[in-house]
Amino acid sequence: MGLENQSATPGRTTLLEAVNIVLMNIGEQPVSTLENQQVLEARTAEATILEMHKEGQTRGWSWNSEREYPFARSSSGEIVLPTNVISWQPDPYEFQHRYQLRGQRVYDKESRSYQIPVAQLKADVVWLLPWDECPEAYNRWSLIRAARVFSARTIGDVSGVQYTLADEQQALIELLRVENTQEAPNMITGRRRFPTFQPAEGLTDRLAGGLFL
Repeated sequence: MGLENQSATPGRTTLLEAVNIVLMNIGEQPVSTLENQQVLEARTAEATILEMHKEGQTRGWSWNSEREYPFARSSSGEIVLPTNVISWQPDPYEFQHRYQLRGQRVYDKESRSYQIPVAQLKADVVWLLPWDECPEAYNRWSLIRAARVFSARTIGDVSGVQYTLADEQQALIELLRVENTQEAPNMITGRRRFPTFQPAEGLTDRLAGGLFL
């Protein structure tokens, strides 16, 4: 945590600003930096923000997902994925669920080993992105979620705090609006991994699992 997580991009909420908003949500004083932070509440607020930020990315969005991304086999015969891969799924129709991710290595269930017989595998992947690489609408939603969770964990009684569940839901609605604009899903392919006819799916499936309560 600290300096590497802070943003200097004009027009965007920096992680330092987010931490201070979370602190002020429960009446705590803001801090001037996150580097070598000695204030326990500030460290906890930053940790909570990054926890919510990471959790929210696991579902996959248009900006942290890629289809058919190539992963090359190393000289040792293994395919080792980057540590910021959240989800990895090769085409199940082509490979019949032969390959799966175990830790950061690809496992071949047919040979029951990590030795991969092909030079590369293409898979649909979800990446874990840092604060500065995510859309502002997503960061805003993560911030409000974190403020609500942090206040509940810290003081228990959230009746007097600034951000509530209603604020979180409103931020999610705005995030989904931005996502819908960027992704432009349609009734033919929706936004799923496989380009087949799925009229019941699309962007609205994000709400199926709830509002990350």
